[in-house]
Formats: sequence, C-alpha cells, structure tokens
Amino acid sequence: MIEQQILDCLKKRTDDAPFLYSLEEKRWWTYRQVWQGALAYKRCFEQMGKREIAVILENGVPLFLSYFACMLSDFVLIPLDPQKPKEELAQVLAHHPQAGVVDDPRQLPGTDGEPVEQAGLVALVEKIDLERLYMITYTSGSTGQAKGVMHCLKSLFHAGLVFGRAVGFGAECVACHTMPMTYMAGILNTILMPLIMGSRIVLFPRFDVFTAVSFWKNVMQHEVNAFWLSPTMLNMLMTVDRRGQAREYFQNRRSLFCIGTAPLFPQLKERFETKYGVRLLPSYGLSETLFLSSEYDGAEETRGSVGNILPEVRLRFDGGGEILAGVPWMFLGYSNEDAGAYFTQGLYHTGDLGHVEAEKLFIDGRKKELIIKGGMNISPKRLEEVLLESGLVKECCVSSVVIDEEERIVCWAVLNGGGEDAGSALNRVVTGRLGRACAVDRYVFAERIPKNLNGKADKETMKKRLLASLRGENEG
Repeated sequence: MIEQQILDCLKKRTDDAPFLYSLEEKRWWTYRQVWQGALAYKRCFEQMGKREIAVILENGVPLFLSYFACMLSDFVLIPLDPQKPKEELAQVLAHHPQAGVVDDPRQLPGTDGEPVEQAGLVALVEKIDLERLYMITYTSGSTGQAKGVMHCLKSLFHAGLVFGRAVGFGAECVACHTMPMTYMAGILNTILMPLIMGSRIVLFPRFDVFTAVSFWKNVMQHEVNAFWLSPTMLNMLMTVDRRGQAREYFQNRRSLFCIGTAPLFPQLKERFETKYGVRLLPSYGLSETLFLSSEYDGAEETRGSVGNILPEVRLRFDGGGEILAGVPWMFLGYSNEDAGAYFTQGLYHTGDLGHVEAEKLFIDGRKKELIIKGGMNISPKRLEEVLLESGLVKECCVSSVVIDEEERIVCWAVLNGGGEDAGSALNRVVTGRLGRACAVDRYVFAERIPKNLNGKADKETMKKRLLASLRGENEG
C-alpha cells in the first residue's frame, strides 16, 4: 500500500545523514536535527492552543521546520507569502479567525531543538496520520478570489514518489530550493519530494533579480545538480551569466533541470540547453491535482510538449479541448469554496486546453483568464479593478503577451490625465495593493480600447498590434 511505502521512506529519513544546507546560516542539518527542531516548533504551536497555524514567513529554516512540525501533530498549516499585500493577507486570515498566526521568526524557538535518539524519531514518524488535513495553500482564481486548496500528507507524498521515480530524483541529487516556500512549487517540488526521495536540499534565498547574480556561484560552490526552475528564472539566469561560465560545471555531471509553473517556450528551451549543455524537463500540474506530466531524463522528447503523462494519472478532454484530470493524489477540496462544481464524473476541470500526441501532452492555452508569473496565479480582472479604482485611468484591459519568449503582463489603458511617468505611478498603485509580483511589465496608452462585436475589449487585435510594433522596433 502507498501509505506503508511513504512511512517506510520517512523512517529512513531520521538518521544523521546530511539533509538541509542553509546558505544564510552556512551550516548543514541532518535528518535527525531537522526533526529535533520540528519537535521544538511542535511544542511552540501547542502552546498557542489553536488547530490551524498560519505561518507568514520568508524562505528560511524556520518556515522549513514548520512543515515538519505539522507532520508530527494534528495542526493544519496555512503558509502565506509575506510579500503579499496586507489587504490580501487579511482577507485570507478572515477565513481562519481561530488560527494562530506566526509572522515573526522571533515567535519561534531555536532551530536546533533537544537531542532525540533515532529510535524515538522512528516511533514518532510511524504515528504520522497521512490522511488527515495537513495543509491549506492559497491560490488566486480567475475572479481574484484566493481559493484555499486543502491537501493531506498522503496525497503530497504519493505525488512526490511517482514524480521523483519518473524523472530520477534520488540520493545522488543535491537539490536547489529557490522557489517561494509558501507556494506548491516551493513545498511539494522542493521540500517534500526531495525528502521522500532521499535527496539533499540546499536552501537558496528566494529567487529574484538580486539573488540571480550569485545563483551560479552558489550552485558550483555547493555542488548542486538538481533544480526546479520557472521560465522566468531561466531567462534571468542567462542574462546574469553572459559568458556561460556555468557550462563547464555541467559538462561531466549528471544534472536534473525540472521546469514548471508557466509555459516553457521551445525557443527559450533550446537557447538554455545550447548555452549550458543540459536538458530541460518541462512538466505540468496544478495546486489541486499536483503533478500530471513531465519529460523524463533519457526519454525521447517532443518539441513543445510538457512530457509524458505520469503513472496513475487519467486525462480526458471535453468537447472544447479542456483537460480533465483524475489522480489518486487529488486535493481534499477548497476551504472557502465548493469544489464540486469543478468536477465531472470524478475528473477535475483544469481550466487548461490541451491534447495528446504520440503519448505526449501539449498545452494549447488557458480556458480561464489567468496570468501565471513566477509560479503565481494573477487575475487580470483584479488588476483591472485596482487600476480603475486608482482614478488614474478611464478604461483599461489587462492580458498576457509572450514577449522575448516570456509571458508578460500588459495593460492597455486610456489615461485620465497624467504624464510621461503614468506607468510608474500606476505600478506603484498595483504593487501597493497586490504586491510586487503583480507589477505590469508594459503599459500601452491609447485614446480608446478597441472592442469586438460583443462590446468586449478586442484583446487579440491589441496583442497583434503590439507584437507588430515590437517587431518594427527590433528591425529598426
């Protein structure tokens, strides 16, 4: 049974083998030390007297240990991104009025904890309830309303085992963790999956334009050979490494580059692979369904696909091409919304359009109006609401446009006055209300926004005009 497989793997991860290295603290934690620190956190959470624990912390050992503390208890962890605006955090916390809130590492004990014998840790791991509600992560929907996605440990570890075995994660892997640690890519992909597969983890700072500069240096210094990256990260890493100095590092080294959270365009994939002599493994999944497909290391690849459908995954396509997914690691439901409307005959409506060709899955587009940037779901409708509420624009339309092989947020707007710095002023409003990740990449100001016959903004026409103008600039 899968439950016993999971527990057997976890019991092995209680010894003194190195498991976690923190660049910030410049030290290794063994498996046993991580569990010891988690036990200290568990006692701290117990003193709060709350079942739900909302943790609003930046990437780091304290947040890392919180995931383990809640494994060893009945607590439900609610990880929230501290870079989200206070208004959005308050909205989420309003759904959990009885939750204990940890928003400062100083609320927590030291990370070392008291020594515990391995036999004692094995006994504790054996008692882990894999099927209870373990975690609620929040992801934005097409209306901007954040949905609380509920998962148990069984689902998370089951998905991690299937994916890890498929792509070749194992004890020889030293995995880089640089994703936001409060989103699924920073939880399942780069904590729980490496844990269940017996890989080591090097905890990098959260990836951004500043930490990208030292990324390759840290990779080489700590002999990292397994990665979870987004297309945005790939672009930025090539920019900061203009001479391709990291290529030599990968020449005689097996490496795993798993790519997800947003579409990986073939041109970007080919440029990165050519520059570093590695193979990128595109994948596809959702917070609700977790992993659905991936390219495998050593398997034949097909340009533009997101790989083979993973074992135990069932996919069906409705008349409009929407992907319906069935997995044994499906989420438990939404904490603040009825999930029943998203299912047909036990299959989850992903909102993505796709098809299968030669046993490979292809994503053709999104049925739902969402922009995915840096692994985060961003609602165009919510962005438009915030911009209109600012009083700086009379009318606006937000959509995503692929520019330079990367999905960008573009806003077409009719200004209500304003000068040359209108874009900066509008982005100050956006980031103040919705956070830095929602900043608009490009503003297009006009006297009117073209409409189609239904009176709706003609996004396709606007996108074609913008791309044509950009081609003209490049050619000129």
